[in-house]
Amino acid sequence: MSTLFNDFLKKILVLTGITAILIVLFYLFKPHYISPALPFLLAFFMAVSVISFKILQKKAIHEPRKFVTGFLAHSVIRMMLYLIIIVSYAFLYRTDAIKFIIGFFILYLVFTGFEVFQFLKLTKRTGNFQK
Repeated sequence: MSTLFNDFLKKILVLTGITAILIVLFYLFKPHYISPALPFLLAFFMAVSVISFKILQKKAIHEPRKFVTGFLAHSVIRMMLYLIIIVSYAFLYRTDAIKFIIGFFILYLVFTGFEVFQFLKLTKRTGNFQK
C-alpha cells in the first residue's frame, strides 16, 4: 500500500469515528430523528469512499490524462448506485424514508466533501499525482 493511501485510510477512519460518536450522541438525545439504518449507512459510506479513493488513485497514477473522464464516470456510477439505494429503501420502509434520506444526504455531504478535499490537497501539494 502506498503512503498516500495509508494517510487517506487513517483520516477516513478518524472521520468515521467522529461521525459515529455524533450519531450516538444525537441518538441519545433525539432518537426519534434517527433512522435505524444510519449505522449501516456510515459503514457503507466509509467502504465506498475507501474503494473510490483507491480506484481513482490508480487511475491518476497510471492514466493521468484520462483521470478527469474516469472521475466523472465514477461519480455518475456512484450517483446511480446511491439513487437505487435511496429509492429501494424508501419503497420498502415508507415510515422511515424521510429520516433515511436526510441521514443519507448528510453522510453523503460529509464523505464526498472529505474525498474532494483529499484529492484537492493531493494535487496542490504535488502538482500532480504520486504513488
